[in-house]
Amino acid sequence: MFTGIWLPLVTPFRSGAVDVAALEALVERHVSGGIAGLVALGTTGEAALLDRRERAMVLQAVTSVAAGRVPVIAGVGGIDTAAFVDEIHRLEAWHLDGYLVCAPAYLCPDQAGVVWHFEQIAQATERAIVLYDVPHRTGVAIEEASVRALAQIANVKAIKACARERFAAFGALPIDMLCGSDDAFLDCLYAGASGGILASAHVCADLLAEVQRLFGEARDEDARRCFMGLEPVLRMLFSAPNPSAIKAMMSLDASVTAETRMPITTASPALRQRLEAARALLDELRATAKPARVAC
Repeated sequence: MFTGIWLPLVTPFRSGAVDVAALEALVERHVSGGIAGLVALGTTGEAALLDRRERAMVLQAVTSVAAGRVPVIAGVGGIDTAAFVDEIHRLEAWHLDGYLVCAPAYLCPDQAGVVWHFEQIAQATERAIVLYDVPHRTGVAIEEASVRALAQIANVKAIKACARERFAAFGALPIDMLCGSDDAFLDCLYAGASGGILASAHVCADLLAEVQRLFGEARDEDARRCFMGLEPVLRMLFSAPNPSAIKAMMSLDASVTAETRMPITTASPALRQRLEAARALLDELRATAKPARVAC
């Protein structure tokens, strides 16, 4: 299940409220266009800034439109392991295929504590668990030995890897690896990744899928050339707090507003101008690469 390009969905807002219609249209476009899977309530979805009612609105919109056509997993984060487990119990009511779960933030436990944390979560559900190694947000890494131990648990199926220095180690383990750092996608493929959960897929899923296709066909130089063309756009999309630049670029075709929720500020006018130029660059890359259709 954990292969290809997955989309960690933004949560569209309009006048401060979740824009359900825009979210439903976004899901339909990407599901119809061939995205491999969806992540709701992740970092890119500003999930930490949504209340429980809004989280339910997002899940209702995503799962009802996806309707089993592609797998959907939900992000679960926080500090207290018991709160993670409680959240998973609430999420069990939805038609989800699994959960993307990070280590507890801020506490910086040792690796024995990290393993214990994920063991409690895996016991709380029969659905798939995707480990989320994102130390720049949580303050603690999931080390190779911990992942090796956790991979023995039946429903721990994959890891979203964000730290380049652990790509090679994770790629050698009996667990699917999905890249979580857009600018490192090709490096992660070389290390054995089966795909990526990439926020930039909102605007260039087709080109990311083309990079993976070329790599899978052992056309390394073509894959590298295609990815190098994408790199300036990827840098721009993460030059502001995620997901402000991504939403700003999506707003250029009015698919969503550029609105974010404070303290995440919206993209500056100067960045918006640069994103307009980036959109033209993506069109040029598509004309050259002629990627297979994956919605963006």
